[in-house]
Amino acid sequence: MYLLIYRLFKPLTACFLLSMAVLNGPAYAATGTGSLNVSAIVPDFCELTSSTVNLNLGSYLPSTQSSTSATVQVRCTVGTAANIGLGLGLNASGATRRMQHATDPTVYLNYELYKADGTTVWQAPGQAGVVSVTGDGLTQGFNVVGKIPSNQWSIKKGNYADTVVITVTFPDP
Repeated sequence: MYLLIYRLFKPLTACFLLSMAVLNGPAYAATGTGSLNVSAIVPDFCELTSSTVNLNLGSYLPSTQSSTSATVQVRCTVGTAANIGLGLGLNASGATRRMQHATDPTVYLNYELYKADGTTVWQAPGQAGVVSVTGDGLTQGFNVVGKIPSNQWSIKKGNYADTVVITVTFPDP
């Protein structure tokens, strides 16, 4: 019986499959192409590579000037023009930088910060005595020379300190 059914439906099955292929036509895969445009803007940008710089002027003897240096490190994108300024400090009196005594807040020790040459005062942003830099993508170091002038005999013995803000200014992006 199975053989009979197979012989009857075999030609019909073949005709059905052939008609489906003809009616549906050839099968094609659809593709489309386009573009993805990628872009970015690199603005003028600078950063201090170390947020804290320590300048320890050591032991001070009023009969001699005390002097030492430290390095401010800045990195800017290539071509960025920037200025590095040093504020007057937390204890300044007018334009005079001063360190405050650790236990007697009424006693101060005058000092000054200079550019690498040791004679040109390193000033705050917006003043003439800033350090200018053009970025090259690498970290650049700038020496700051700290000096305590001699002949400050009326100071009290002890530890003195001040905090100076380092500011790097460059064009807004």
